[in-house]
Amino acid sequence: MASTALVLLAPGFEDLEAITTIDILRRGGIQVEIAALHEDAVTGSRGTTVVADTNLTLLDEGRVFDAIVLPGGQPGANNLAADQRVLARLRDQSVSGRLIGAVCAAPKVLAAAGLLKVRRITHFPGALDAAEAEGVEVTTEAVVVDGNLVTGRGPGVATDFALALVEQLAGRDTRDAVESKLAR
Repeated sequence: MASTALVLLAPGFEDLEAITTIDILRRGGIQVEIAALHEDAVTGSRGTTVVADTNLTLLDEGRVFDAIVLPGGQPGANNLAADQRVLARLRDQSVSGRLIGAVCAAPKVLAAAGLLKVRRITHFPGALDAAEAEGVEVTTEAVVVDGNLVTGRGPGVATDFALALVEQLAGRDTRDAVESKLAR
């Protein structure tokens, strides 16, 4: 059975991070479900409108995904961090040890959920304030995998971030197969 991933989109999401991640996860055989916070159509920070598969209001609260992925961007990350349904889902995901991915400004959402203490992460420069980064080892690496958490620095590493998620969900061979067809 293929792994599953829930990609959460809020108004103002980072277009490149969202679309790249969705595409590469699907290339890796991951079953991706895109959920908007409210309306099914959601517009990114660069004006790309995505029609999501569902929205959080309609998504079954008990539905489990192998991964929850948060694209960054602003005000997208702030919108995700302000939604208690998102924070509750992330806490459940973390407690169960299932994968969480957050790129660019999205580690701000993990901070809001209380999931960054004693973690090693990367994020877009300035995305976390001093209080949010307290107790967190922040690096300048492109992508960091720390247990069940995958973080990426920003839009420029969207492909590497997505490939790291594929590797965590489907293994190194699948990641290599997907990457070989990207002609990088």
